[in-house]
Amino acid sequence: MVSVQRHLALLRGLLGPGESERLWARVERQPQGQAGALLLTDRRLLFSGLAFVQQAQQAWPLAAVRDVAVTAGRPAVLRCSVLGLPERFEGRQADLEALAAGLGEQRGGDRSEGLVRELERLAALRDAGTLTEAEFQGAKQRLLE
Repeated sequence: MVSVQRHLALLRGLLGPGESERLWARVERQPQGQAGALLLTDRRLLFSGLAFVQQAQQAWPLAAVRDVAVTAGRPAVLRCSVLGLPERFEGRQADLEALAAGLGEQRGGDRSEGLVRELERLAALRDAGTLTEAEFQGAKQRLLE
């Protein structure tokens, strides 16, 4: 099993110039069953996880992360939507509540809102079959750079 420190090192390697780390938490992404880490920066929410032999990394602009809520329990659950798609992470309640609070404080402004609209438009084109997954990923990468 890959340690959370290895996931964090991987995510920290993805930080852009001037991007600063805020909070992180050990999580499990459901229903994918990927155990790893969520890292909140001043610009993005990043995830790195591993399920069996499949490694996954995701990076979402903060303005694309909406409807953040934490449900108490063992484990606690952080739910949100990213570009209209649901995401669910399980972990320690205190860690997830800190992330949820940090997300609320870090939400982007005008430029980020325009970015979210463009990403949502690209996602709709992909879902309609106008763009392939590779074309969508390429366009998304260009937008986020």
